[in-house]
Amino acid sequence: MKLRKAILTIILMMVLVSGLALAETKIVRIKGSSTVLPIAESCAEAFMKKHSGIRVVVAGGGSSVGIKAVAMGEADIGTASREVKKSEIKTHKRCDFIDHKIALDGVAVIISKNIYDSGVKGLSIKQIRGIYKGEINNWKEVGGLDKEIFVNEREEGSGTRDTFMEAIGLERTLADKGNAHNSDVKQAVAGSDKAIGYVGLGYTGGSTPAISVDGVFPSKVTIKKGTYKIARSLHMYTNGRPAGAVEGFIEFVLGEEGQRIVEEEGFIRIK
Repeated sequence: MKLRKAILTIILMMVLVSGLALAETKIVRIKGSSTVLPIAESCAEAFMKKHSGIRVVVAGGGSSVGIKAVAMGEADIGTASREVKKSEIKTHKRCDFIDHKIALDGVAVIISKNIYDSGVKGLSIKQIRGIYKGEINNWKEVGGLDKEIFVNEREEGSGTRDTFMEAIGLERTLADKGNAHNSDVKQAVAGSDKAIGYVGLGYTGGSTPAISVDGVFPSKVTIKKGTYKIARSLHMYTNGRPAGAVEGFIEFVLGEEGQRIVEEEGFIRIK
C-alpha cells in the first residue's frame, strides 16, 4: 500500500513538473512569406538549439497573410517579401507596424532549360511585359523555339508577385497558371519544355536557369550593386517594438549566425 502511494506521488510530481515546464515554454509565432520561409525555418532551428525554453513555430501563406496575421495578433512576427502597403496600414489602423529588414533578394525570371539552351539567354522588361500581357505568345518571337509560351505567375497576395508586377509595369496578367509558392513555380517550369516564371533568387538553378533582364543576370553582386532591377528587401514585421523572446529571435536573425544562415539559403545578408 505504501509502495503504491509512493509511486502515485512520484507520478503526480512528474506530471506537475512537466506541466510547469510546458507553461514556462515561450512560443514565438511566425507566419507569412514563402520566400522568407526557408530563412525563418533555419533560423528557428538554430535559435531553439541555443534557447531550450523557447519554441519558434513557423508557417507560410504569403506576405499578405503574414502582414494580416501580425496585425490581428495571430502571429508575433509577420514575414513579407515586400513593404507593408498603404492600404494595409489603413485597414489595420491599430497595428503599429515595425519593419525589421533581414535580407536582400532578387526576383529572377526562369525558363525551361531547352528554351534556354536554344538561345534565349535573356529578355528585356518590354519583352517580359509583352509575354505576361499576352502580346507575345510564342518563343520564336523572342529568338527561341517554335513553341507556345506556358506562362506561370504567383497568386495574388504574394510579395514576389507584387515586386515582379511593379517592375514590369502591370497590374494584371494573362498567365496560364497561378502558383502558391516559389517552389510551385520552379516545379511547373522544370516540368515543361516551353515555360516561363519568376521566383526568388534562392530558388534558381538546376533545371530552371535564370535569364538576364535588360542585359543583367540576377546575382548577389548585381542585386547588391543595384544593377539588377527586379530586387527587394525581405522583412519581419512586429506590432510595436518587440520584447522578450520575439526581440531575442529577431536579434538572432540580424546577428552573425542569422546572417550566415541568410547567405546559406541563397539570399543576401543585410548586415
